[in-house]
Amino acid sequence: MAEETKTTPTEAPAMPKYRERLRSRFADANPQSDQEWDDLTERALSEDEENAKVLQDILDSDKDLSTVVSEMIVNGTPFRAAVAKYFDPEDLVVKEGDEDYEYYQKSTDERKRMGQEFRARGEEKRKNTKDAYDNIDKFAEKNGMDAAAKDAFIGFVNTLYNDLSVLKLTPETLTKLYKAMTYDEAVAEAAETGEIDGKNAAIEAQRVRKTSAANGDGVPTPQGGSAPVPTPRPKKPTIFDDIPKRKF
Repeated sequence: MAEETKTTPTEAPAMPKYRERLRSRFADANPQSDQEWDDLTERALSEDEENAKVLQDILDSDKDLSTVVSEMIVNGTPFRAAVAKYFDPEDLVVKEGDEDYEYYQKSTDERKRMGQEFRARGEEKRKNTKDAYDNIDKFAEKNGMDAAAKDAFIGFVNTLYNDLSVLKLTPETLTKLYKAMTYDEAVAEAAETGEIDGKNAAIEAQRVRKTSAANGDGVPTPQGGSAPVPTPRPKKPTIFDDIPKRKF
C-alpha cells in the first residue's frame, strides 16, 4: 500500500503592520484588493495632514503650549511635569481682566458642574441599588419565575442597560424599546378588538336563531305568548254516523 502523503495546511501570510493599524483605525472599511488598501492609505495620509495642520496652527498661536508640547516630545516628560517645569501654579490661574478670563471661567464652571452631576448620579445609583434588587425579587415572584427564568430576565435587563449606556441602538434594541412603549396601547387595542368580535358573534347568533324560526323546524311557533292549540283527536265511528246518508 502506498503511503499517504500528509500535507501541511498553508497559513495565510501575516498582514503587514501598517495595514493592521489602518484596519483598526477605520473600522467602517473592509479593503480587499491592493488598490483598496492604497485608497485607504491615502485617506489616512489626507486626514493626518489636516490634523497636523490644525495642531501646528494651535502650537503657533500659543508659545507656552508649544514649549510644553516640545518638552513632552523631546524629553518624554509627562504633561503635568512639563507644565511644572516652565510655570508656577499661580501662572496658570487666569485673573479677571485677562484676555482669556471668560473662557477660563466657563471651563471652570463646566468642570465643577460635571463633577457635581457625576457625584449626584453615583449617590442616586447607590440609593436605588437596594430597591432595584427588591423590585426584581417581587417582580419575579409575581410573574411565577423560577431561578433560571429570573437569571435570564436579569441578564436581559443588564444587556439592555449596557447597550443604552453606550448608545448602542441596534434594530433589536429599538424593537424592544418600541414594544415596551406601545405595550399598553396594544393591550387596549386587543381588548377592544375582542369586545367587537364578541358583539359580532352575539349578533350573528341572534340572526341564525331568527332564520331558523322563520324557516321552521316542524314545531309550531308560539304566538302572542299563549300556549299552542292542541290538535283534536279523531272520533271513534258509531252506528249513527251513516244516518244522514240513509234514504227512507
